[in-house]
Amino acid sequence: MPKGRRHISWVAGLVTALCGVGATMSHAQNMQGYTALREQVAGVYAELQDQVPTIRTPADLTDSAQALNVDQSNLQQKLAHSRPEMQAGTLDLIDLRLALVQISFAVGSNDQITIVRAQPEDQPKVIAIQDGAVDLSQIRDWIATQPNPETLLSGDTLRTPIIVLQDARLTIEPGENIMLSRPDGAFIANLGEMIVDGAAFTVTGDEHPQSPNFVPFLTTAGTGMAQISNSLFEGLGFGDTAAFSGVSIINRGLYAAIGDSYLVQNVMRDVRKVTFDSTENTVIKGNVFVGERAGTVELRHAQNARIIANIFADSARGSALRITDGSTGTTLNRNVVLNSTSNGITVNHASSNTIISDNIIWKSAGGGLSITGSDCVYVANNIAIDNRRKGIELRTSHSSEVIGNHLLGNQSAGLFIGDQPIGSHTAISDNIFVGNRIGLSSASAHRLTLHGNNFSNQFPRFLDGDLASQSHKIVADLRGEEDIDLTAGGIQMFATAPVTCTFKLDS
Repeated sequence: MPKGRRHISWVAGLVTALCGVGATMSHAQNMQGYTALREQVAGVYAELQDQVPTIRTPADLTDSAQALNVDQSNLQQKLAHSRPEMQAGTLDLIDLRLALVQISFAVGSNDQITIVRAQPEDQPKVIAIQDGAVDLSQIRDWIATQPNPETLLSGDTLRTPIIVLQDARLTIEPGENIMLSRPDGAFIANLGEMIVDGAAFTVTGDEHPQSPNFVPFLTTAGTGMAQISNSLFEGLGFGDTAAFSGVSIINRGLYAAIGDSYLVQNVMRDVRKVTFDSTENTVIKGNVFVGERAGTVELRHAQNARIIANIFADSARGSALRITDGSTGTTLNRNVVLNSTSNGITVNHASSNTIISDNIIWKSAGGGLSITGSDCVYVANNIAIDNRRKGIELRTSHSSEVIGNHLLGNQSAGLFIGDQPIGSHTAISDNIFVGNRIGLSSASAHRLTLHGNNFSNQFPRFLDGDLASQSHKIVADLRGEEDIDLTAGGIQMFATAPVTCTFKLDS
């Protein structure tokens, strides 16, 4: 096995080897173990960077498709829902403005002028799949019958946008390579169904002289559904509007999506942002998010999403993974986050009933894991190592638990609890603190119950903030054999009604 592939295999196995119930108390409990671990992670990161320019699927990082702990065939069977048969689709060229109006109903009109300016000046058109089912080979055959077909598609280069309308389906099959022309203003918008498996989407060409900010994108909107697997996406997205900023699925509106969307076993290289907005039961699993301008993954208003066994490296536009705007019932499990330019993972804005377990977050320029204004968050068996700020930060969060985490070498507090509501009780148990600038810090944390936490290698500062005066309780019991209650009072303005948690630990 080539040297690089040995290390990349180890990236995926890192979480399994070092996290999980029963494993957290057996690794990196001392400075020597922590030093060895940080060297291993740094080596994995270096090898991953070497592989980034050439990988097409996550399987390229390893010797098998199960390297990210994903049984690909079984997963596909579980996720793939049989879709009703459709008649052969109808294709037409329609006015670009009509297509943008359809898109704006679901996502608004921000940044649409950038798209319009990137199109040919003479009556810009889009290829519309009006109804029925179409694949890319059928689109090619239809284009060949049109006047000046090379202005629509030239080889594998798409020069005209495609829109899939509400009663239509676009299937893109294995082996298809679609180069989206930036100077021609190409993009793909889906309001119906889009099924992608084993394809590649890349950006080609220089910037448009009249619209230099435009970059091709893929978006699914309205009641649309996208099921995307085993594919490569490279260089997509522009601006701050979610629909155009890379790859997005946005199910806002009065009506439910026509099916569940998923993103499984893909490589997202230099994609500005991946957004899931108002989706339900989304699965994001086994993907690799990398590149010099690697973006972020953001969930907004999403319900019951599962984000499992992904690798995030060098996220350059904020937190690598952000759960926000009332996204509830999310599970984040076995993800690896390396060298984010902000926090590794952020959960905020009433994103409650969230499970965050068995993840590794290394060397974020911000904190490792930040939770704010979100109740019932279960944080267990994670490794937060060498982050520039706090390892784990928990603010204004009712009925949350912090259990069995490794907090190693973070340059601020390993764990910070602050601004907790009056009456809140946070359980902190079986965590390991090694070499952080501070072990546990708080500001208005109200009541904390500690049990089984290991501070034996957290010298010289065990506690800070409101808890600093109670350090003697930790010194007397460095391995947490006795329960310790620490109280730091609360702030009246944060008083809230009692909260009932509904997350399921076996989900």
